[in-house]
Amino acid sequence: MPCRHAACWAYHIIADALFMATSTTSTDLTFAHPIELVTQFVVRQDWFLKQQRRDAIIAEIPGRWSHYQLAVSWQDDEETMQVICRIDVQADGSMIGELAILAALLNQHLFIGHLALDMATYELELRHTLALRGAGGATPEQIEDVVDIMLGECEQVYPAIYQVVHGTLSADDATAAVTMITKGEA
Repeated sequence: MPCRHAACWAYHIIADALFMATSTTSTDLTFAHPIELVTQFVVRQDWFLKQQRRDAIIAEIPGRWSHYQLAVSWQDDEETMQVICRIDVQADGSMIGELAILAALLNQHLFIGHLALDMATYELELRHTLALRGAGGATPEQIEDVVDIMLGECEQVYPAIYQVVHGTLSADDATAAVTMITKGEA
């Protein structure tokens, strides 16, 4: 049964008015070519822009543990943007099995994208494809969110990759170490 107190009644009137005001307001969205937006974001962050074409960009991004290579490409016919963040920890061929297990274990904990093993370089890379069909482009916020989330995920998994490549931990132990929830930093 609804509350009959004047304060409760006033609260519901104000809450309903706020809901109606926010739900009827139109939002102007600005769409642009995704590669243009990625380029602008990279420049604003003062990251090193290695290569740029109309449909692709490669940038070097400093991280806490390592530098990452961000490669973004746009497919006009599919209206998709593929984002790849290469994690600079090279292994030798004998580590392929353990790296594949590590990628499978870590993929279960990633928010977006997936880790893939580049068989030519024996490096893991985080990959994500953003479908933008019918959107007329992307918003700056979409680009920033995808790049920020992916870099955050790379920073989270880097220690596990490093430990496995250098033989310090198994894939199971390395995954457990980086997915453990902690408070603060040591």
